[in-house]
Amino acid sequence: MRDLKLKLKPGHSKARVWMEPAPLRQLCWNVTYACNHRCGICFTDSHAAASDELTAPEALALVRRADDAGIRDIIISGGEPFVRADIVDILAAMAGRGISARIASNGSLLSDELLDRLRADTLIKSFQISLDSVDPDVYARLHGAKPDALAGVLRAIDRVQERGFHTTVSVRVTDETLPGLPRVLDLACEKGWSTVTLHLPIYTGRSDGAPHQDADALTLLGPVFDHFLRLPERWLVETYIPWAPHHPVLQRLAERVDVVHCGCVAGRDRLTVNPDGSISPCVCLDVPAAYVGNVRTDDLGEVFAGAWLCDVLRRPEAHGICADCEHVRSCGGGCRATAYALSGAVDGQDGTCPLLRSGQASVEAAGHAS
Repeated sequence: MRDLKLKLKPGHSKARVWMEPAPLRQLCWNVTYACNHRCGICFTDSHAAASDELTAPEALALVRRADDAGIRDIIISGGEPFVRADIVDILAAMAGRGISARIASNGSLLSDELLDRLRADTLIKSFQISLDSVDPDVYARLHGAKPDALAGVLRAIDRVQERGFHTTVSVRVTDETLPGLPRVLDLACEKGWSTVTLHLPIYTGRSDGAPHQDADALTLLGPVFDHFLRLPERWLVETYIPWAPHHPVLQRLAERVDVVHCGCVAGRDRLTVNPDGSISPCVCLDVPAAYVGNVRTDDLGEVFAGAWLCDVLRRPEAHGICADCEHVRSCGGGCRATAYALSGAVDGQDGTCPLLRSGQASVEAAGHAS
């Protein structure tokens, strides 16, 4: 995902040389397409469960296979993971094998009883709640939810915090959410939320109301960064956009606050498992062109080691992506999901690269000609 994390409270940071060779360390697991909301923007195009989603025994078998592959951390998402009836059993099975979880949720189903069970029976590290706006009407429109839905989610975030879980909220950056981002940051500071994550939507699922895929969203976010710097409590910014170090807005921001460029680990130390068991390197590439196997039939470690698309992500220049650019080994040839959205090819050109836009990289050097 093309994300930025505005971190308010000191804690851990993921500073790393992200293009270096790494073992398979982590899964993103979208456990269902079912969701009780109907967001206009959704990278998995979720709403109703698919007929071929992993059964309860198959889900527990995946937990065992993840353990066998040496995975110690799984990001659980959906759809809405807590719509799935056996989700607590899955999380408890992970805990039984020493596998921690981080949860991405809309927060609407997080009751006191459920959170108490999760605190007692699982190894959940954190919750990231999809908030998008603190305006009730905007929230309801974005989520396809009832007008009073926001109040319930804010109460749920309080419950999450009360039980000591690391608490973050996320915002999909759109023309509608952008003006309200300062209010989200102010509430985060008031409530003691650790992080506000900004998602720059990718056109691989639903994208109603999102900026055009090649829009310069980071320039639009300039006033939001200024507001972040004025907060009474703030720490640093983490970017998960491969070419972020070359963007002038982030270069100027780094003169005023610590900016940590974490790049993208899709296919480099992480795989994604979709609800039907299909495997993709990238959580935003739930499309047949990006499937590299299925957990019903394939070994996670073998897929990670041998899949063509994983190799594209690790060695883009060997596949003709930005092969003549001096920065390819530090930016990975851009975002493969964005390239797919723009060109229809997973080994295509990420036309949002600021070096390409500024003329410092040629079209021929920037990617596959589609």
